Amino acid sequence: MGDEETDDVSNTLSNEDLPFNELPIEVQWERLPKRPPSRRWWLSKLLIIALFLSPIGAAAIGLIPILDPETGWRLFHLGSPKTIAAVPGSERELQEEIAKGVRDVEERTRAEQEALANADTNQSGEPQNAEDIAKQLEGVADLVGTPGQDGTTDGSTTPTPEELAALAEEGALDQPIEPDPLRPAPIPGLDEEGSFGRIPRIADDGTTPFDAYKRPFDVVEGQPYVGIIVTGIGLNSERTQAAIEDLPLNISLALSPYSNNLPEVAANARAMGHEVFLQLPMEPIDFPLSDPGPRALLTSLPEGENLVRLEWLLARFPGYAGVVSYLGSKFGSLDSAIRPVIEFIDRTGLMYVEGTNSGSISLGAQLASNADTPNAIGNIMIDEIPSRRQIDARLNDLVEQAKSNGVAIGIAQSYPVTIQRLRNWSARLARQGVQLAPVSALAKMQVTPQSAVEAEAARREAALAEERAQQNAAPEDTGDGANETIEN
Repeated sequence: MGDEETDDVSNTLSNEDLPFNELPIEVQWERLPKRPPSRRWWLSKLLIIALFLSPIGAAAIGLIPILDPETGWRLFHLGSPKTIAAVPGSERELQEEIAKGVRDVEERTRAEQEALANADTNQSGEPQNAEDIAKQLEGVADLVGTPGQDGTTDGSTTPTPEELAALAEEGALDQPIEPDPLRPAPIPGLDEEGSFGRIPRIADDGTTPFDAYKRPFDVVEGQPYVGIIVTGIGLNSERTQAAIEDLPLNISLALSPYSNNLPEVAANARAMGHEVFLQLPMEPIDFPLSDPGPRALLTSLPEGENLVRLEWLLARFPGYAGVVSYLGSKFGSLDSAIRPVIEFIDRTGLMYVEGTNSGSISLGAQLASNADTPNAIGNIMIDEIPSRRQIDARLNDLVEQAKSNGVAIGIAQSYPVTIQRLRNWSARLARQGVQLAPVSALAKMQVTPQSAVEAEAARREAALAEERAQQNAAPEDTGDGANETIEN
């Protein structure tokens, strides 16, 4: 009887009769007061998740430049400050000079049109002499003015009657240039499939892309020549159109690999009659302050990676006669970096133009000359200061250098003022005894090839110089580390 009563009592006990600490865990959890998650609760959970994912995110960001160099470059460089060439004087003075140049061009154009419209006969129908032409063209004195002592052209200088008569015979500078189309590209047999598209190659019959895509021009022995390469073509549609349509056909155009519609721009330039080159971005001495752009050739990369980048650059568009180095003051000075590039260019049958504006024989140009690859070097940067007077002064220096050495090549950018001054300068160039030639026609005229012994000695000397530079850099790092260890 007692056991039955005990069982009845235990059965009648429920969770309601037990203390809270004796209840099962699941019952205690159910009885706890429920409140909505607070802001601190959410922040703590987000902090835990962030701490857990931060190493993974950092590793993923660090892998971006390795997996996709172009995206990595944009991620770390987009929006960074840009460097520009220092221009003497204040910004207001430069703007005033540019505005004055625009007004001068408009006034000269109007005066030239009025004068040349009546250049053949006067009001009575009688032929005009040189003095009459000089009076009518006194508003265009700056157009054909005689350079001053500093090489600049002053608008107050009075042109001679012979110069004005010659200008009247040549015709107005605002007349459109007649096209002289080159053969459309690509030409069958002069390209092959690469990793990123079609790249140039030497045809089976020995024809090179340089020979097929250059502008035909006959060089006369003893005649001084100047060549001009206008760079940055394709980056701005208006400047590109002006360069193609307004510049003389013997001026070569270098297209940037970062331009849009590169095949179309190259086709338009060749349809007009300009030979085109490809800009080859390389590492400068002040890299990364001056950045040549994504997929540029860098000294910090292994040879294989640079050749892959070179192949990507060469596949940008067809129809170019050669490449022009862009920046590259550091990359082009290291034998171990530039030699594989020159060897690759030699195998493709292209011309190599040194465009770092040093004016001296570069290592790349010397290697190209030794390999019997068409080569040239840029002697003068024409519009480093984009001022009308400075451009005229540099062009005058270019002419004088051509008269002294027989050949001179200038590098210019596609500024509107540069295009206008180049057209005016080219109109009176023949009267100075110098002819304008495509850069391809001046190949192999500036750099003398070295003998096999000289080339091998230069290679060994360059290798020793690089080795010494690496050894000199190593003690500095070791010493710094040692100092830190001692201090700690």
